[in-house]
Amino acid sequence: MDNRKDKRFLERNKIFIKSTSEGHEPVYGIGINAYTYDISLSGARIYSSLYFPVGSVVRIVIELERTHQSIKVDAEIKWSKKSEEEDDLFESGVEFLHSISQTLLSLIKHLYAERNGGIPTSISP
Repeated sequence: MDNRKDKRFLERNKIFIKSTSEGHEPVYGIGINAYTYDISLSGARIYSSLYFPVGSVVRIVIELERTHQSIKVDAEIKWSKKSEEEDDLFESGVEFLHSISQTLLSLIKHLYAERNGGIPTSISP
């Protein structure tokens, strides 16, 4: 049984990721290009060339391919492992730390609006 908070969408979006946690993270103060495997309102699975320790906080810029929007969001690494499909990549699960409502609204629009005929603006009786 899958205990996800939100529905996941299989999407490959380009991202730029860097660590915001001081310490021994390999990309503190700099960043790397990576991509999403899947994405939801509350998080994503990302593939990157570097390992991110569980519990570290990263800043992610996501280029949403379908809606051509760019969002910036901080996220916490919830799990991380060597990819079984790509030898030179790591997979990480991130939970978004939404602090800006515009980021959440952009994700809602991107993930739901065009797929479901738009976001309802009123409730019909």
